Amino acid sequence: MKAITVTPRTPNSLRLQDVPVPVPGKREVLLRVLRIGICGTDRDIISGFYGEAPAGSDYLILGHESLCRIEKLGPGVRGLKIGDLVVPTVRRSCPENCVSCRNHQSDMCYTGHYFEHGIKGLNGFAAEFAKSDSSYIVKMPESLSELGVLLEPLTIVEKGLLQTYLLQKSRLIWKPERALVLGAGPVGILATALLRLRGLEVDAVATRSKDSVKATLVESTGASYINSKEMPFSSLDYKYDFVFELTGNASVAVSAQDLIRVNGIVCYLGIYREDQETQNVGKVFTELVLGNKLHFGSVNANITYFQSGAKDLVRIQKKWPKLLSSIITRKGGPDDPQKIYNPESEEEIKSIVEFSGA
Repeated sequence: MKAITVTPRTPNSLRLQDVPVPVPGKREVLLRVLRIGICGTDRDIISGFYGEAPAGSDYLILGHESLCRIEKLGPGVRGLKIGDLVVPTVRRSCPENCVSCRNHQSDMCYTGHYFEHGIKGLNGFAAEFAKSDSSYIVKMPESLSELGVLLEPLTIVEKGLLQTYLLQKSRLIWKPERALVLGAGPVGILATALLRLRGLEVDAVATRSKDSVKATLVESTGASYINSKEMPFSSLDYKYDFVFELTGNASVAVSAQDLIRVNGIVCYLGIYREDQETQNVGKVFTELVLGNKLHFGSVNANITYFQSGAKDLVRIQKKWPKLLSSIITRKGGPDDPQKIYNPESEEEIKSIVEFSGA
């Protein structure tokens, strides 16, 4: 079968490769891949920044954002049938089966020895077929047969939002009214929609102009779009109840703490280069203490966030019928990986690779 692969930690090793069709074992399913999404994580792996092949293999099949149909059931699979439209989750439990992993929270793994499809120790879904443990499969409604590939990006903010509410409501009387989203890529636009579904006033900040596609999509949800080149962070005078930081830029992340009000909270969802400069840490810590403020990081999502995200995708689709389809700005086949994995324009938001018709 065709698969898009890399040699991990080897820059620019992206290629289309013929590999064996996987065979599902006990409680596993064989998936016919319909489409996969491309994100910054994939591009970081392609650049050699990180990535880990499965044990005994010299290549890693890319792809952690996917939409599939079940092709074959392995022994012992229950609750699924051939032809089901599904999305597999990304992370799998560590070999030690730590307390988080054995309680279905592999996204909170204590050992760090977890596996992630298409990223760390497990082949991904950028292939004609893939396999997955059936207990990590989420069934999707047929109404999302084109757009369910956006579920995995949505789960990142599903988790961030739930964790935000859990943290805040456990420590104070919290009635948030206004939120800030830093970044207006696919996850930023989905975060904006999710927050608007919750009834919050939302500002989204990015570097594109006010007439860009990203700005238009943000404003279609009833949120406000701010071009940071025209209105720098220092000029934002509203103190937000909470902030989603999605840019992966350390200087922007540090600025986020200046934008929350007393008792506010910042959720960091980016990956930050460690050699980037930051500001005076004494000021940061002092404001955290005096303002009863809270900062936390969040990564990956367990199956509960995929399940809630599937419901929210349906809600988003009903409320803003053109939003999800407009996030997908480019489609291509797997035959020319170099082309599809490289952005073609500044207006590009989400590219997907199509392996099969729905």
